[in-house]
Order: sequence, then C-alpha cells, then structure tokens
Amino acid sequence: MSRFKHLNVRQVDAALAPYREILETDRPGTGWIRAIREASGMSIRQLAERMGVSKTTAATLERNEAAETIKLSSLRAVGAALDCDLVYALVPRTSLEDSVKKRARLVAEAVVGRVSDSMGLENQAIPAAERERQVLDLAARLWQEMPKDLWDEPL
Repeated sequence: MSRFKHLNVRQVDAALAPYREILETDRPGTGWIRAIREASGMSIRQLAERMGVSKTTAATLERNEAAETIKLSSLRAVGAALDCDLVYALVPRTSLEDSVKKRARLVAEAVVGRVSDSMGLENQAIPAAERERQVLDLAARLWQEMPKDLWDEPL
C-alpha cells in the first residue's frame, strides 16, 4: 500500500511543479481582474455587460478579488468574461515528499524523546548518537508506512 502512497506523492509533486514558478509572480495590488480589464482596454461597464451584471456588481467583484474575498465561482465567471481561464492550485512550500519526511522526523523525535526521557528518569539515558540513530530509523519507517495518524496533533 505504501508504494501507491509514495507514487501518489510523486505524481502530485510533479503536477504542481509548474506552479512553483508562478509563485514568484506578484499579484497586482488592484487584483488581476482590474489589471487584465484595464490592459485590455475594457471598461467596467463593458465587463458588466459581458457578464450580464450591473456595473456596481462588476466593480464589487473587482474589489472583492483585490481583497481576496471573492468566491471561486465568481472569479471563474469574471475570467470567462475577460476571455481568461481560472488557474487554481495549492502549491506546497516544499515538495510533498519533503513535507511528509519532515513530519515523519518530527513524530520520530517526539516518540524517541518520550522514551529517552522516561529512561533518563531511571538513570538509563540513551546516548545522543544512539538516540539520533533511533530517530532516523523510526522516521524512515514512518515515511515508508505513511500511517494514517502521521498528521495527528499534538506530537
């Protein structure tokens, strides 16, 4: 089963790779709707007519997009009126594989830390090198298995 989980992680990572470049593009302060509309030479009245809404509604949609409060369905409708496609994605800050491996490491550190602390209370502390080896082993196992509770909180 974990093979398919890892395949899924790699497939999603690959699908999102082109979007990482887009992250470097700053959104105009007035929003994309207004920027595209004005660059196209289209008035707010013309946009409203193309959408079949009032000028007030079109202006409100522009403001909502700039304020990041617009609904995706509304943004898609405005995009269609501007002859644009809506591109929507959640782009991980790092690869999904790195994210899962980082989480596995945190969980492993917490588990090994609890055991080590308990043993330390009994004067049986684990040497630092052994503790690190155990963390690495457990993190690798967690990555391989990707258990359902890997993302449960708290650690």
